[in-house]
Formats: sequence, structure tokens, C-alpha cells
Amino acid sequence: MPTYKDYYAILGITQTATDKDIRQHYRQLVRTYHPDVNPDSNAAEKFTEIQEAYETLSDPLRRREYEHWRSHQGLDRSSALSLQVITSEKSLRPLDTEQAFYVVLNIMPTADLPAARLPINLALVIDRSTSMQGRRLQQVKEAIRHVIDALQSEDSLSLVTFSDRAQVLLPSRRNIDKAMAKSIVSTIQPNGGTEMLTGLTAGFEEIKRYWSKTSINHVILLTDGRTYGDERGCLERARWAGANQITLSAIGIGTDWNEDLLDEMAAVSGGTSIYIDSPDKIQNIFDQTLRSLESVVARRLKMTVNPSPYVQLHEVYQIKPQISRFDIHTATVMLGALSTHQEKSVLLEFRIQKLTLGQHRLLRLTVEGDMPGQSNHRPWDWVELVVHLHDTAEVAGIPSAVTDVLKSVAIYKMQEKVHSDLTAGQVKRATQRLEIIATRLLDLGEVELSRAALLEAGQLARTQTLSEEGRKKIRYGTRALSSS
Repeated sequence: MPTYKDYYAILGITQTATDKDIRQHYRQLVRTYHPDVNPDSNAAEKFTEIQEAYETLSDPLRRREYEHWRSHQGLDRSSALSLQVITSEKSLRPLDTEQAFYVVLNIMPTADLPAARLPINLALVIDRSTSMQGRRLQQVKEAIRHVIDALQSEDSLSLVTFSDRAQVLLPSRRNIDKAMAKSIVSTIQPNGGTEMLTGLTAGFEEIKRYWSKTSINHVILLTDGRTYGDERGCLERARWAGANQITLSAIGIGTDWNEDLLDEMAAVSGGTSIYIDSPDKIQNIFDQTLRSLESVVARRLKMTVNPSPYVQLHEVYQIKPQISRFDIHTATVMLGALSTHQEKSVLLEFRIQKLTLGQHRLLRLTVEGDMPGQSNHRPWDWVELVVHLHDTAEVAGIPSAVTDVLKSVAIYKMQEKVHSDLTAGQVKRATQRLEIIATRLLDLGEVELSRAALLEAGQLARTQTLSEEGRKKIRYGTRALSSS
């Protein structure tokens, strides 16, 4: 047997494919990659691989020998990931100008993937400044008690509070005495100002005690105030965490915290930023975060985009669990963690240059991740997209799964432009955008968020500024549209 090649992957079929499936996929690929019709410099090599795969799998005896050898070598592993692709069009007409082409990629663990809960290495970093007194701190304490009850013996937990300085109330340990831990939580008292870096640094030091490649290393940071003078240090620590497989949930409660800082800290660590407008929601957010950590199947998930020379990647957005823009300076996009508790969905916008009639390979999307506990499955999968161009192509409607995503992303992008307008001093334009946002949100049935946008439009027209509460509500509300 020659150097191993995954013939099933080359033909884009599964190991259970029938003879008919093999023939159909082979014919489709040949029409795309035959050197006589495909000028791509890699087409000849790809065509040779396709021929080799077909000759092996279409012959019953050679197929059995190939499967036996693959099984004997321990290479017969199905993917732990399931990729579902929905495109804006299935066929295109040749145009003299470039065409926009949208892809929605849904990433899920395979349905039969065995459950393998990984140990959780968790640090809680809690703002205890004077502004947290009263119901805020009361609800935080109750949420921490819920976390303590939910942890298992193999999990590790630490608790750090901060104001002007940090205090490690519960050093990181496994199999904690839950009654003792809850009594320590009760001792938290509000006092002082907000210096986030001290708390964050102490939290990461505690995480390092039980850090491992096979655990879920995570910090939950909650604050209600702005930290002054140490923003750069906070970002550097969050960036260090991301490089060391430590993710961060950056939670802001109320209106007086710096959303730009928390957003960037969460992004560089591969985590999420969350806005809480009411203390009553703290416990639910903590519970949701813990459930997601318990069901993580892949860490440091990444997507690699390999477009053909005539296809240009224009924009990439995460859609679920929340809308955010990805940096596309490189071909690889980091997607964070994948869990069974939260869907992962991505929108990609491509620009297709002028093409001739016939079938064309557009791109390949490869998704892979670090998947401890799943050694019997390969931690990657890929899909290849092919489009057919012909003069008589029927103009079919864009699938609703794509249009719904585009509507949500358009609103999110528009609220971003509101802020850029205000930075440029374009108050009238920003006001008009908010009014359009309110109308579009109402069309989506987002009545409360629509009302908030309309109120902020009036506020902006009167005072030339947005309210802190309204700005955060619109920013984080539009980010969650695809999940509603």
C-alpha cells in the first residue's frame, strides 16, 4: 500500500458510500478538475488523486483491501466534527462584474460522538468595589454558590476578589469542601475602587496551579466599573491567556464599565464578553457559562479558508453563539471552543471574479481543533464547494437560512457605523441610522430592542450623545440577534 491517502475524503464521500455515490461524486469532480477544462495549476495533481481514489474504491476487491489496511494501521477514524454548508446560490450566471457569494457554515460535534466531560479549571475574578454593594454583590454571591454546587471532584476552583488590590479568598484546589467554600463567599464585602489588572493577574496565577492540556482552563471576570491606567496590562494578560489555552468570560454589569476593553480582552483570549443590565440575570449567566464549559468537545477551534485564485474572501462573521467580526488578514480564523451546549455558526462573504461557463471549484473550508478525550475520532473535517455557471441558470431565491443571517448581520454592522459616525462628528447621520435600525428590528419582531434604538435616536437628536445604558443595550442586543 502506498503512502496513506484518504480516498473517501478525496472524493467527498463517507465510508458507507454506495457504488452509485462513488460514481456520481467522481463524475462531478472530473468535470471540475480535468486539466483540459481547469486552468488551475493544482488541477492536474488533484485530478490524479481523484483518479487514484476512484480506481481503488470502485473496485470491490481493492476497496476491501484498502479498508483492511486502513483499519490495521489505525487510520480508520471518522471525524468528530460535522460541517453543514448552506450557500446563497447553487448555480450562477456568467457576469462581466464580480459577484457576491455567501456561505453559512454550521459546525457541530457529530451526533454519535461519545460524551467525555473534561475537568474544569475555573477561576472566578469578582469586582468588589464600593459600587457593587447591595443587590449586585448579593446576586453574585448566590451565583458563585450555584457554581460551587455544580462542580465535580476532578474540577478545580479558585476565587479572587479585587478593588484597589486583589485578594485570593479561595486558592485553587480540587475536590473542594463546598460548605467551607460557600462560607468564604459570604465574607465578601464591597470596598474601594476598581483596578482590574490586580484581580486578573491573581486569577491567572491560580489557573496555572492546575493548568493542563486536557482540562478546560477558564476565567470568569465580572466588573461594574472602569479600570483606569491598567487597560494595556489587562489586554496583555488576556492575550497571554489566549496563547496558553485559557479562555475568558468578561462580564460587565450596569452601565459604567468599558465595553471596548472587555470586548477586546474576551476576543484575544478566545472567550466571550457579556452585558448584564440587571443583577437578577447574574446567576443565569454563570449557570449558562458553566454548562458550556462542561460540554466542551473542542478547544482552539480554527477554520482555514482555501479559495481558488478567482475567488476572494471579503468578510467573515461569527453568527452563533453571538455575532462578531473576524480578522481575515490570514487564511486561518480562530473560532474558540466548541461545545454541545452552544451552536457554532459562521458567515463568509466571497467575491467571485468573471468566470467562464462550466463547473468551477470555489473553495475548501477546513475546520480542526484540539479535542482531548476523542482519540478514536479525527479532530478535523473539510468541505469543498463547486459551482456551475451556465446561461440558462434559473434565478432561485436565496435560502431563508442565509437571508435571515444577512439581515441580522446588516443590523449589527449598522450599529457599528453609528459609533463611527459619532466619532466623525456626523450626529445627524448616526441618528438616521438608529431610526433605520429600529425599523428593521421591529420587522424581526425585536420589539424591546427596537424601542431602545428609537429612544436612543431621540436622545441623540436632543443631546448629541448616546446614553450609556442605551449604547450597551443596542450593542449587545444586536450581537445576539442570530441566537434569538
